[in-house]
Amino acid sequence: MSDNGARKAFTICAPHCGNFPCSFAVEANGEGIASFRANPAMRIKPCIKGFQIPDRYNHSDRLLYPLKRVGEKGSGPGGANRFERTSWDEALDLVARGLEAAKAKGGNESVMMYHYASQHTMPGGRDGNPATIMRLLNMWGGAIQPYLRGSLCWKAFLGGSADVFGHWQIRNRPNADCDWIVIWGNNPVETGYRGLMQSLQEAKRGGTRFIAVDPMRTRSVNRFADRHVPIRPSTDTALALAVLRHMLAEGAADEDFLRKRTNAPFLVNEEDGAFLTAPDGTPLAWDEAAGEARPFGACERPALYGSFQAGGKACRTAFDHLRAAAEPWTPARAAKECGVSEEDVRAIAGAVRKGKVVVYYGAYQRTVHGEQAVRALHILNLVTGGFGGVLRHGGASDSFQLPRATDAGLADVVASRWGVPNLVQRTVPVGQIAEAILNPGAHGGPIHAALVMWGNPVGQAGDAHKTERALRALDFCAVSDIFMTPTAKCADVVLPASTWLERCAITEGLETGATFFHLIPEIAPRHVVMFSSGAMPQRGESLDDFEIVCRLAEKMGYGDHFPWKSSREWVEELVAAARQDERFPWFRDLTMEKLEAEGMVILDIPEPENSWDLQTPQGRARLYFEGKKTPVPTYIPPDEVAQKGGRKPLQLITPKTYFRASSTFNNAEKLLRGDWNVATLNPADAGARGISAGDRIRIYNGFGETAYRAKVSEDIRPGVVHIPAGGLPEQGAANHLTGDALSEYENAAQNSYSVEVEKAG
Repeated sequence: MSDNGARKAFTICAPHCGNFPCSFAVEANGEGIASFRANPAMRIKPCIKGFQIPDRYNHSDRLLYPLKRVGEKGSGPGGANRFERTSWDEALDLVARGLEAAKAKGGNESVMMYHYASQHTMPGGRDGNPATIMRLLNMWGGAIQPYLRGSLCWKAFLGGSADVFGHWQIRNRPNADCDWIVIWGNNPVETGYRGLMQSLQEAKRGGTRFIAVDPMRTRSVNRFADRHVPIRPSTDTALALAVLRHMLAEGAADEDFLRKRTNAPFLVNEEDGAFLTAPDGTPLAWDEAAGEARPFGACERPALYGSFQAGGKACRTAFDHLRAAAEPWTPARAAKECGVSEEDVRAIAGAVRKGKVVVYYGAYQRTVHGEQAVRALHILNLVTGGFGGVLRHGGASDSFQLPRATDAGLADVVASRWGVPNLVQRTVPVGQIAEAILNPGAHGGPIHAALVMWGNPVGQAGDAHKTERALRALDFCAVSDIFMTPTAKCADVVLPASTWLERCAITEGLETGATFFHLIPEIAPRHVVMFSSGAMPQRGESLDDFEIVCRLAEKMGYGDHFPWKSSREWVEELVAAARQDERFPWFRDLTMEKLEAEGMVILDIPEPENSWDLQTPQGRARLYFEGKKTPVPTYIPPDEVAQKGGRKPLQLITPKTYFRASSTFNNAEKLLRGDWNVATLNPADAGARGISAGDRIRIYNGFGETAYRAKVSEDIRPGVVHIPAGGLPEQGAANHLTGDALSEYENAAQNSYSVEVEKAG
């Protein structure tokens, strides 16, 4: 209790924003919140989104009671379903019966458990699903889990990075050693708020200069850039190849590094594009000293350039293939294609030679050919010798290695203690669930029922209208959420979930955002565990997701496997199990008392180690990708991307924003008062259409239409329209304008579409 008699507790904010998790101290009087502030123990404070949690708790649009559909599907306002209040007992009976009916009709392979990552907490949240909903469904026989295939966010970055390095958590040249840093297609002031922004600010204070490559003059451009390169969207690979060409012409390649650490010297068969190998499978290289092809390890000085004859086969080095790919991209050609100046190309090349490109989940990878850009940008750093290895977890034992340096191990304890194998082997890309439902032949057969938790596919995935049609086409759909989202409006049963303030939960993370941990070694963020005790009473009849699953387990005949009476009881069992797990000695001193008293506990995990044991085919960084259709980075013009109803004159970009996380915080009223939820156009494009600042405008293409207030600004290049990702139909929704095309690694391609704009009537 505080001095004024208020209850003191802690809560968590952990949406899918890249900066999670954050801890907050709460003081409550009865059902009111007397104080809500950042946990003083947080080294880097939360962003503005977390401070909206009290308003989410008290929001007038909260779902407070279970609902069931009445009448025909789509018979409500705007084509939504109509609902009436029901009891939890009836609602969960309907869910159990709906799932059983689908199983009887098409087997477990026709039941889909859709979740994304709107809550990174345990047990109620995506991170706890092996112990909750997937444990239940897998005991029942399994279900399709689309989250495990593809991504709506960053799979192109993950896949492209793994192609080059075998992993995405890598080390590049330290900031202190960089005269220049290139921020390419990223806006860390808004999306790297906890860690990356501070790291870059420290570099700037130390004298490092910056180039920002972005179609728009963002907050990051304004804060950091000494030079802004306003690239035409989706031409990043072309610009990267032009930069590479200029670097090679200027002698910027670190040839000793390329020989030592990459596959650059390997000989490639000109006939089939495969590496030439010795009988034992060792790649061959051309030994300049011996004048012949030899197994790479036996070469005195492997050649990096040149065409040769080896064993009667025409071949040349992998590096020569890369150089040939870059050769056509003169500064003049890149300037014309990318909408930049020739001097921009030369400036970036000079900057990378004396610094690095910051490569993480940028806007360029949310395109149909995003992996090409990811690989090309990584190669710019690689060619100069700026790669310092991949990160390996500093505290893992020889017998057990955590897959990511950012992991602490709680999720592994959960999976090993409560996880049950999923017998359903069928997979569906998370970005094409609508296609899978509406076209049963597309991804392995019919889908009859779906359960949705921790996600909003209508508000997150491409082609919102197609997703609405698909969900209403199911025999049965149940949705658990805090609000009546566009997805919930398509359900047969809606289950009201509680907020973080109302639930006991635990999560693991870092003092910074985990997704850019590898980019900020100078900050050296420590691993943490954060805890929410459930500071506020549950509103109405809303329930923690965990309790929903436990009650559903009773209905489905698996109640004995979910014996907990509360989330707190489960968290206590998890903490006790973690303390006894010999794989994770840093949990030995973790106690419920510490979590309750501090809200955030720092773990004593050793610093991660840089490793050259790369998980690539030859254990080396790659700049030639054997077996791929395009084995070196290749530019594919955005005009070649299919556009429903034909290509429109303006390119749409839908970046992530500081003010919402995917579709979470869509209805945060205080945030919506700001001047950010607008459509930004260049004055030339606005003037040609008779549009003035503040006008209500209609944005449309073959996928649909949406309305925004216009912002007219020189900050955006001509030919481009910027609207923020996410959104509700009544506010403007980006994914009413995007299709469901996927990239090579099945990443959603939200920045690959074109639109037209007109003044609303």
